[in-house]
Amino acid sequence: MSLAARLIRQIENPDLDYVERVCLRCQLAKELEDSGNYEAARRAIGQLWQRIGERPNLDGLNQQIAAEVLLRAGSLSGWIGSANQIEGAQEIAKNLISESITIFQTLEQREKIAEAYIDLGICYWREGAFDEARVTLREVLNRFADTNGEHRARALLNSAIVEISVMKFSDALQLLLEAAPLFEESKNHSAKGRFHVNYAALLKKLGVAEQREDYIDQALIEYAAASYHFEQAGHIRYQAAVENNLGYLFFVTGKIAEAYEHLDRARRLFSNLKDSVHTVQVDETRARVFLAQRRNAEAEKVARGAVQTLERGDELSLLAEALTTWGVALARLGRYEEARTALGRAGEVAERAGDKESAGVAAITTIEELGEQLAVGELRAMYERADVLLGESQNTETLRRLRACARVVVDAVRVRVVQSTAPDFVYADERTGELLRTAHLIAGTQSPVLITGETGVGKEVLARLIHHWSGREGEFVAINCGALTETLFESLLFGHVRGSFTDAVRDHAGAVREAVGGTLFLDEIADLSFTSQGKLLRLIERGEIHAVGAPLPEHVDVRIIAAANCDLERSTARREFRADLFYRLNTFHLVIPALRERPDDIPPLANHFIEELLKIHRKRVTFTPETVQAMRRLPLKGNARELRALIERTLLTAKDNMVITPPDVEAVSLRRLVSMATLSDPWEGFSLKAEVLDFENNLIKLALETAGGGVTQAARLLGITHQRLCAMLQRKHKNLLPAKKSSPPRKRSVISKLGR
Repeated sequence: MSLAARLIRQIENPDLDYVERVCLRCQLAKELEDSGNYEAARRAIGQLWQRIGERPNLDGLNQQIAAEVLLRAGSLSGWIGSANQIEGAQEIAKNLISESITIFQTLEQREKIAEAYIDLGICYWREGAFDEARVTLREVLNRFADTNGEHRARALLNSAIVEISVMKFSDALQLLLEAAPLFEESKNHSAKGRFHVNYAALLKKLGVAEQREDYIDQALIEYAAASYHFEQAGHIRYQAAVENNLGYLFFVTGKIAEAYEHLDRARRLFSNLKDSVHTVQVDETRARVFLAQRRNAEAEKVARGAVQTLERGDELSLLAEALTTWGVALARLGRYEEARTALGRAGEVAERAGDKESAGVAAITTIEELGEQLAVGELRAMYERADVLLGESQNTETLRRLRACARVVVDAVRVRVVQSTAPDFVYADERTGELLRTAHLIAGTQSPVLITGETGVGKEVLARLIHHWSGREGEFVAINCGALTETLFESLLFGHVRGSFTDAVRDHAGAVREAVGGTLFLDEIADLSFTSQGKLLRLIERGEIHAVGAPLPEHVDVRIIAAANCDLERSTARREFRADLFYRLNTFHLVIPALRERPDDIPPLANHFIEELLKIHRKRVTFTPETVQAMRRLPLKGNARELRALIERTLLTAKDNMVITPPDVEAVSLRRLVSMATLSDPWEGFSLKAEVLDFENNLIKLALETAGGGVTQAARLLGITHQRLCAMLQRKHKNLLPAKKSSPPRKRSVISKLGR
């Protein structure tokens, strides 16, 4: 007869008094909890405590039994709250456990204090509050070193679980090795199973990170041992967890069929237990497998469901992981804005939980999946954030990805091209043709060229054309100056290796030397600091690399082409850009109009992108000639870049053999916010409120710019009162408050002064 069965029979003894029966109920609840049967454990407590959030009934109980009831209710609140994703459950659990600790301390019950602290540490761990969990469990190990072997074993194991969660694998391994002899002596199958499953999880992570097949093989042995002990303990929940881990292990080793087999078994077991949090953990693993198979739409659906479930509870680290997986799926479907939002939330949630590793991984994933969609300044900021968050990481795979991201950032600001064929500048508008003829005339000169125009109009393409037409034998080297630090600008331009990007820039001598005999293209030049502008001016005028203090070889032949997406002349007048550098660059000034000013260029550009992207993605989607002509009416804020992105999203989301019609384009053209729309599904992500708000925001912004920041004049232009505009800025358009000119301090009336 099992211990649980014996306890049930004893509870039914009519000769027991109330306190004795409560004591037995607590023992039964503890036994059922250890076997993972949390709902049965809750029922075992009976009328004393029935649901999370309800305070246990302690009437008629002595302090010892009252503390025991509080501990059981607290521990079960944590487990049930985790399984069912009940918001606030972990906080409730911590409060009840802490109250039990206070009573146990009064009674000097050292064993019970240690047990309660261990349960408290697990509550912190579930929330993702890893530092608090670590401190709490260390308290047990330090203050209760002489406690019984079972409590010490649990404290060591749970401490290892915390370290595994934050990727401190060497610390976790040391804790598990210390715990191993204690679990070897234990007769508790559930405890033994937990040790083996977590040891296996550590070996799995080490094996994947370090590509050690021997670790993977040992992990499989440990999982088999865990499964045996959980079966002996009747712990179905933990058996399901083993299946989920095996599914992931087979996935990372490329055994997809075996991975699905174990994941299906795990999900079935968790579903039968009505354990929603672990069910969605299985789903999140399945989504990763789908991503590996390029089944991106299925991965997105499964990951989205996992996020929606986890959002209802307190498991912040698990939510961060699910958000990251969802973000990857969205990015690979071409839904870039949604992906960026999901990955941004993943980082925020992980940081809120104190999980720096997951927050850093979210930042890395953003660079990996959305690097081409982010501005250079955003890329750099994202990398530096990841670099800080992962400063203490021991995960070699994560650190390898971080180094790769540094190279992505450097490559984004530095492009080295041996020009062999002329790039395509697709056009039909005669004004564009005139611009290209002018560019062709000045291509043969040695003078600097300044190209201005909005983002996405093709400034770099024109710069490449000028280089090609110049007949220069050297290379075309591009640097994106957007939001560069002075150190990184100096490293990339002149080859001085300093700062966190050291490894990524060490292998080149500097863009200036690489461009000798060719062209150096400096994009987003308006974002350079005044110090960097001065160094650039000395380079143009004297061929001098100021920071080194030694000049380049005499008569360095480097053609400078600079580009900006703002009015540099206005920036110079406002002393935001050096006048001497502006006049030096302004020898030849080419202005590329926005696409909305040359709509005749949109159809040929669209056809060019359609042909290019159909080959890349191997899709069969038809854009009729009428549809292409209808694209002239698209509200393309991002110009050619946005047109290409819209067509690519359409190809990625459209079914094969789909025909895109003019009405689809008409629907998109009416939208202001087209970041989530596709021509195959023009109403996707539509919100009338958001569309109207964006339109209103743009009009107010234009009015404020026209009025030089004056609210009264802007209100007059908009046909509303000053008070109304102020209210709109405060309530709906706070992003425009910086554009508002500060009101001068009001002069106090002479009359009011005399009247005081």
